[in-house]
Amino acid sequence: MEFILIEKNAYEALNKEIEGLNKLLSEIAAPYQSTYSKNRWLDNQEVCQLLNISKRSLQNYKQKGLLPCTCISRKNYFKYNDVIALVQSKN
Repeated sequence: MEFILIEKNAYEALNKEIEGLNKLLSEIAAPYQSTYSKNRWLDNQEVCQLLNISKRSLQNYKQKGLLPCTCISRKNYFKYNDVIALVQSKN
C-alpha cells in the first residue's frame, strides 16, 4: 500500500473544490430528477413495497386492469406514474 502525504491547506482546498463540484452537479441534475422518477419502471417487489400489499394483491390489481404492466423477459414492470395514479384514485 502506498501512502501520499499532502499539506492540510492543500487538502482543505481540494475538499472545497470537490464540494463546489458536487453542488454544481446537483444544481445541473435537479431539473431532470422529476423526469427520471416519472419515467421510472418498477418491478413486482418494488410495487408491493410501495403500496404495502402482497404479491397476490398485486396480481389481482393486474387481472382487474387496475394497474397496467409490461412484461419484459418474463418479468412484469410497472410505470411509476401508473402506481401513483392508483394510489391517488384510492384516496
